[in-house]
Amino acid sequence: MNGAGEEDTAWALRPATLEDVEQIAIAELELFPDEAWNAFQLAEEIAHPDRRYVVAVQGERADGALLGYAGIMLAGDLADLHTIGTREEGRGIGRALLAWCEQQARDGGAERMLLEVREDNARARAVYTAAGYREIDRRRGYYRIRGRRIDALVMRRDLGAEGGPSA
Repeated sequence: MNGAGEEDTAWALRPATLEDVEQIAIAELELFPDEAWNAFQLAEEIAHPDRRYVVAVQGERADGALLGYAGIMLAGDLADLHTIGTREEGRGIGRALLAWCEQQARDGGAERMLLEVREDNARARAVYTAAGYREIDRRRGYYRIRGRRIDALVMRRDLGAEGGPSA
C-alpha cells in the first residue's frame, strides 16, 4: 500500500520489529509528549504474542523514514487498538494503519475492535467515525495533561467478515 507512485511521496506498511522500537519511541515523544510510551514498553508490546504492530515507512520498499505506527492487543473475539500515530497528515497513512490493524484483528479471531481517543482529538475522532466506530462510553478525566483532565471516549466497531463495517 502506498500513497503515490513517486519515490519521494511513496510509503508502505510492514509489520513492526524490535529494530523499529527506537524510532517509534521518538515518534511517540513527538506526537504524544504527555503520554508517550517508552522504548521498554514498546519493545514488550512488539514482542508480545497477543499484540500486532505495524509501521508506515517512507519508500515503496518500506525502507525509509518512519511515518506512522499502530498496534493492537488481541483478546479472543475482541481487539483493542493500543496506539496509532502518524507524522504526516492528509496522505491516508492513519486510515491505512487502522485498516491493517482491523485486518490483523479479524485474522486473530476478533469480531469487534475497541479504542480510546481523547475527547479533544477531533482529527482522530473524525477518522474513527468515518471508519464505522461509534462512541459507547466516556471515561471522565482519564487523561491528565499539564494539569488538565480530559475525557477519553471509548469507541467500538463490529469488524464483520468482509472488511467493512457490519450493520
